[in-house]
Amino acid sequence: MDVQQFSPNEITVKTVDNCVIVEAKHEEKKDEHGFISRQFVRRYVVPSSHDLLSITSSLSSDGVLTISAPKKVKFADQMLDEE
Repeated sequence: MDVQQFSPNEITVKTVDNCVIVEAKHEEKKDEHGFISRQFVRRYVVPSSHDLLSITSSLSSDGVLTISAPKKVKFADQMLDEE
C-alpha cells in the first residue's frame, strides 16, 4: 500500500476482531497549491485460515506499507484428529 504522503508516526496498523485496520492522518500542511490535510482508513478482512496474532507490518524507505498475515500452522495431533 502506498503511504508515502504520511510519516511513520502518522500511520497506525491494528487488528480488530478478524480485520486489519490501517489508518493514516496528518494535520493541515502547506504545499505548492496552498494547504492540505489527508486522512484515510482501510479495513481488510483476514481469512480464518490466517493467524491474527502473527500479523506483521513494515514500511519501506519509499513509503510502501506491507502487511503479512501468515497461515495458521496445524499441529500433528490436530491433523490426526481431523482424519
